[in-house]
Amino acid sequence: MNETLPDSFIVFKPKDIVSGDFYWAAKKEDRFYLAVCDSTGHGVPGAFMSLLNINFLNEAIIEKNIREPNEVFNYVRKRLVDNLSQDGRQDGMDGILICVKDQKITYAASNNAPFIIKNNTLSILDADKMPIGKGEKNEPFKLYEFEMNKGDQLYLSTDGFADQFGGPKGKKYKYKPMYDLILKNCNLPVLQQEELLFAEFERWRGQLEQVDDVCILGIRL
Repeated sequence: MNETLPDSFIVFKPKDIVSGDFYWAAKKEDRFYLAVCDSTGHGVPGAFMSLLNINFLNEAIIEKNIREPNEVFNYVRKRLVDNLSQDGRQDGMDGILICVKDQKITYAASNNAPFIIKNNTLSILDADKMPIGKGEKNEPFKLYEFEMNKGDQLYLSTDGFADQFGGPKGKKYKYKPMYDLILKNCNLPVLQQEELLFAEFERWRGQLEQVDDVCILGIRL
């Protein structure tokens, strides 16, 4: 990732020693793939699901040569359902998978939506409201695309930061304050953005227990 997208950062804070959240990258020919995902559970069960999900992502892109992010998610969902649904389990993941080719980005998103900052304006991008796994909806994932220009910033996040309880009233942080915080500090160097997010999470959490794994990835072109 540092070679292809050197102006980037990752906030990764597992709730336990191992994590259900994960970030993953791969390069295939002229395409660079990047995922931020939230597997079912946390701790050891979540980490087991993460290993399974990473294996299926590698299988889809590296072995099966599936190119489009939505088709990758369709493949991973089928593999998860085939392997886990026999005993009634509905384990899987929510996540975002982007494919970078020059300045054009295609992506698929399951429940968690990516967001982008252009000219100091933050926009939340589209996402499909269904999991990668067995769920009530079993439609094909959509392929989305957009272009990034120099200076634009893209963020991929799981729900752990926004769902953390804390502050003076012990309430959830929520997404709107998280978006506002990132937008307010978007002109800082990426490593300072990373440090600020870590510090804000700890300030908000205070003495309360961390409720979930946290993963936020930021990219500046």
